Amino acid sequence: IFVVSGVFESVSRNELKKLIEDNGGKVGSSISSKTNFLIAGDKMGPSKRQKAENLQIPIISEQAFLKRLK
Repeated sequence: IFVVSGVFESVSRNELKKLIEDNGGKVGSSISSKTNFLIAGDKMGPSKRQKAENLQIPIISEQAFLKRLK
């Protein structure tokens, strides 16, 4: 399960969610113990980052995520 947060450069948030789903992933709206990755964009709220860090959820950038799809 991926959680998408913040503002992105290359694609919109909705396009990013569609890419996840088109490649077999699931998108969640909030961070929980079931979250596998947090995709962090600019201006992401500090509470989401803190919660992800507390749950030891990997935080990846938009660019890192897009590279993994190639």
